[in-house]
Amino acid sequence: MIVTKKFVAAAALCMMSAVSVAESKIAVLNPTGAVMATAAAKAKFDKMEKSADFAATKAKLDGIVADVKTLQASYQKDGLTWPAEKKEENEKRLQSLNQDYQFSAKKLQTAQQELAQQIMQEMGTKVEAAVKQVIDSEKLGLVLNSQAAIHASPEYDITAKVTELLNKAK
Repeated sequence: MIVTKKFVAAAALCMMSAVSVAESKIAVLNPTGAVMATAAAKAKFDKMEKSADFAATKAKLDGIVADVKTLQASYQKDGLTWPAEKKEENEKRLQSLNQDYQFSAKKLQTAQQELAQQIMQEMGTKVEAAVKQVIDSEKLGLVLNSQAAIHASPEYDITAKVTELLNKAK
């Protein structure tokens, strides 16, 4: 009899918690995506991309890509008739171009990552306020980082709402 009462009480508690979970609203958020989609972040990236250093490195990358394509086309066209020395010379040239490409690409990527981190730090308090505002207005019980969710339908994603609030914030 006592075991039955405890079992019924436990079952009732489980059902109540299941009902309260069902009533809670769940959402996902990509905080980095929300910040990077703001007009302020886009303006900072545009400014960086127009800077002389970034533009020069990007132009160098484009030149390397063009050189590689030219070498590859030449090799496909005439490579079978080349002497061993010319093949070796072109392989060394391709390796050198690859190293230059890797270095320049890493330089651009590092600059972009540093700017993204700077923007995230600058907007940290605004992001927290915007997220709290969305949580309160939508009465959300749980907000997960979208990267932690295996699947979330678009209606659960509040990233665009947070971006909108960040764009309005001054």
